[in-house]
Amino acid sequence: MRHRWQRTRERVSHADDWLMTYADMITLLLCFFAIFLSLSIPKQDIPKKAQTVPVEQPVPPPDALEGNLPFHGMPQAEQPPVMEGNLPFHDPMSADQPAEKPAVAAPAPDIAPAPQAQSPSLPEIVDHMKEQGAANLEQKGDRITTLEMNSAAFFDSGSAELSTSGKSILKDVAINLKSDEFKDYQITVEGHTDDQPISTFQFPSNWELSTARAAAVVHFFLDQGIPARKLRAAGYADTFPKALNRDASGHAIPENQAQNRRVVIKLEKIEKAEQP
Repeated sequence: MRHRWQRTRERVSHADDWLMTYADMITLLLCFFAIFLSLSIPKQDIPKKAQTVPVEQPVPPPDALEGNLPFHGMPQAEQPPVMEGNLPFHDPMSADQPAEKPAVAAPAPDIAPAPQAQSPSLPEIVDHMKEQGAANLEQKGDRITTLEMNSAAFFDSGSAELSTSGKSILKDVAINLKSDEFKDYQITVEGHTDDQPISTFQFPSNWELSTARAAAVVHFFLDQGIPARKLRAAGYADTFPKALNRDASGHAIPENQAQNRRVVIKLEKIEKAEQP
């Protein structure tokens, strides 16, 4: 009986030996995988402590700390402390820096234009010619203005060509006629002569001479920019004398004949309804 129990115990003990070997193998495998995993996982970077950049404070010159300042003895303003530590690096050429403004040239001083000489007005022109007894300005109501000028200031005897002095006078007159004051006026140029007969190839009578002189003035006004629709020319020969050309005995009076030889510029205001 005892011999059978021993045989059975020995059989059971031999049957469990493989479990020990299996357990040892499993343990070795677990150790192997643990070591393998520890080697395969990368080590994380350890955050480094930010390096501190020491900032050197500017050292003021000795004179600023001693007594060479005009306000020496006054309390100096405290400089703000410079914090040492994690100061970020700042690129002086970065876009955050304000760009230098281009130098702007100082504006040139305004140079006032030289004042232009103003042309004389019609009364001034008449006053100047009155001193020579060669002009007269007459106002007839509020619509007609008559400017009479001796033709000797404009034409030579028996000629219808404007002289240099006559053009100078008429140029100032034209400037006045182009102003707003006379923009609503009709301009009629009249030519008048004395009763001395004339018979030339160009002017068979005083009618042609007086008309040619009025036309010469009108052409000059056209050249000065006065619109043609405002201009008219008329020749009256000796039909409207200002004074008697001859005395009772029929002798010529030179002074009166000089007055009758004239150019008349008549300005007549036109109502707006009558304008073309």
